[in-house]
Amino acid sequence: MQDSSAFQYIAIDQIHESTTNPRQTFEQSKLEELAESIRQHGLIQPITIRPNASGFEIVAGARRFRAAQLAELFSLPARIVDLDDAAAMEWQLVENSQRVDVHPYEEAQGFQRLLDLPGNDVAALVAKSGKSASHIYARLSLLQLIPDVAQAFVEERITASHANLIARLPQEHQADAFENCWRKDWQDKEAHLLPAKHLSAWIQANLYLNLAEAPFDREDTTLKPEAGACVTCPRRSGFNTSLFADVQGDQCLDAPCFQAKVTAHIEREIAARPELVTIETAWRAPKEQHPGALQKHQYRELDVPDNPDAEPPCSHTKSAIIVFGKHAGHTLTVCVDPDCPVHNPREAARVASDPPPVMAPAVAEETEEEAAQREAEYAQRMAEYRAEQERKEEEREAEFERQQKEYEAEQARREKQRKARRATFERIIAEAPASFSLAQMRLFLRLLIHLDYSFLEEVATHYANGDENMQQSDDEIVLAALESTADEKLTGLALRLVLSDHVGIPHESQPDLLAEAEQVFAPKKPKAIKAKAHSSGKPKPTAVKASGKKETAKKKAA
Repeated sequence: MQDSSAFQYIAIDQIHESTTNPRQTFEQSKLEELAESIRQHGLIQPITIRPNASGFEIVAGARRFRAAQLAELFSLPARIVDLDDAAAMEWQLVENSQRVDVHPYEEAQGFQRLLDLPGNDVAALVAKSGKSASHIYARLSLLQLIPDVAQAFVEERITASHANLIARLPQEHQADAFENCWRKDWQDKEAHLLPAKHLSAWIQANLYLNLAEAPFDREDTTLKPEAGACVTCPRRSGFNTSLFADVQGDQCLDAPCFQAKVTAHIEREIAARPELVTIETAWRAPKEQHPGALQKHQYRELDVPDNPDAEPPCSHTKSAIIVFGKHAGHTLTVCVDPDCPVHNPREAARVASDPPPVMAPAVAEETEEEAAQREAEYAQRMAEYRAEQERKEEEREAEFERQQKEYEAEQARREKQRKARRATFERIIAEAPASFSLAQMRLFLRLLIHLDYSFLEEVATHYANGDENMQQSDDEIVLAALESTADEKLTGLALRLVLSDHVGIPHESQPDLLAEAEQVFAPKKPKAIKAKAHSSGKPKPTAVKASGKKETAKKKAA
């Protein structure tokens, strides 16, 4: 590869974009901002091109090229490199992977195209891109998103955190996970996006299955021969710890396969141990219940599984296997007599009581008139309760609407204030004098004292539009701007440096240094007085008109 050390100016009509550029999206508003910056300061960072039959193909800098077209430049500073197609593609993919503003899905596509090149693997991508293996695996997993989720991600309706969580799931579960990204509360017109931690919790509770708690042997290849053993299965978090670095333990990601193995294990255990009692720990319709299985009210679980001696002796103690519900497939020890005096404390107390408890006298039956009166009183109380609830609901809705309007008004007021402060800031820079007066120098030194070191990033973003000059540090960008600034504009650059951190709305406890700077560097001019006031304070328009006519007559006479 040949590479010219210095850049050259190339006619813009001789340059064209590459068809292999990984970047597919260009935000128009950002292009307009960069174009305006280029009009004012030129293109600070040269693009990289390579010669071909059609002129020069862009290797790096498509966004700068488009912005330069909007700025109507005739030529561009460019660094010319001699690359073959494979090397040019690799350069583009690595260069774009280092951009902070490249969409993760486009970055994923870029990594995949790199892997498709001969001799590349994840280790090679780590060395070439400087990204960690877990980052690359996370990006590559995004390519497993089903189309609906991928489109929502590209359109930024969900965040990268949501997309990464969904992409790690089997595709048959992704639609359900995507639906659980959203929630519509009673005051919402449309569903709103929940934080990624809510999606993570839902996945952990509904889709991840802890293999350590599996009732079957994870090394058994015969439970489901087509799936093989769990310890070698790729559809588990432990298979790729780089991708699932945030997941605790070894989690199965294939719920249908896991449940099929549990079912096969239950059938095998019942066939091998006919004495096992079958029980269900969760309710389901009678038609769906396992034949002969005991329901929750028909047995009592003993403390120590498979160890009858740990409890007092009882002729009703049995070994059981759970065929449905929580911990399905596990065996435990139960007492199958709900009224057992050994394991039922209430029954034990009843048997031990002497004399037996006296039955309470029968309650007289309610007459029809009393029943009707009771029902009428109940209906009245329910009506009052519903009316009260409706009233409270109306009050809540009214209060919410009031708070919403106040919030929107406050946001509009603050947005207006922010725009005004930004305009004041730009006016101060535009009207900066060639040199400071003593008052201006004193305020400038005050601004230096209050300077926050985070200012440099804001200034670098202004001069280089940030994302397209990430190969340079903020210091280098601002120093390059300093070199290209005319002498009479140096004070404007100095003011931009010290005032950038004060454009925002200050807290009540902080001085408003932007307002002070406006008074000293760019005071507003007083409005011209259209009519003179009479000594009594009342204007005399007729006198002004007459004076005007006399003045005109004098000019004509002259």
